[in-house]
Amino acid sequence: MSSNKEQALRFPMSMPSQRWIWPVSLTLSLMMAAPSQAQSLSSQSVMHPRTTTFKIAAQSNSIAQMEKQVLRQINAQRQRHGLSPLQLNRHLSRIARSHSQQMASQNFYSHIDRQGRNHRRRVEASGLSAYMIGENLMKCIRAGDPAGLSVSSWMKSPAHRKNVLLPQMTETGVGIWRQGETVYVTQLYMEPK
Repeated sequence: MSSNKEQALRFPMSMPSQRWIWPVSLTLSLMMAAPSQAQSLSSQSVMHPRTTTFKIAAQSNSIAQMEKQVLRQINAQRQRHGLSPLQLNRHLSRIARSHSQQMASQNFYSHIDRQGRNHRRRVEASGLSAYMIGENLMKCIRAGDPAGLSVSSWMKSPAHRKNVLLPQMTETGVGIWRQGETVYVTQLYMEPK
């Protein structure tokens, strides 16, 4: 399995200021796992202190609307390509939101969190079990429409686009966190067991 590298893109705005976005995808980290390799954790494990951050609520009503906008636009892309829409999994959204919040508060931008967990380990630590798990990230600075910018950028990137259009994926979670003028967007994709 080869590793993907982060891509940095710079898009000029029509106004004098600049907006920066960084889309990140872990296409090959969709980590297909045989049923015996992906193990569910007991419900007691979900209450472990490391996973209690997965209960995080939307940062604000406007951020919650932004999360819904990402889901609507992603599903429009899937339907445009003859695929079924992804179903919202609120638990996945809390995991995605927690990761966005951690990136914002701890000033990092990566699929690997500060505890050394990738998206598969974060999802499985929460008690969910899946055959395939994918994740797209976006970091937007001074963007007028972070949700729309995220989706359009992901669709222009082959690795991100692959995550969005994988027919095996049936569930998703979107989590967004704003820190000053920076917005962190995390979308998880899952083929549940």
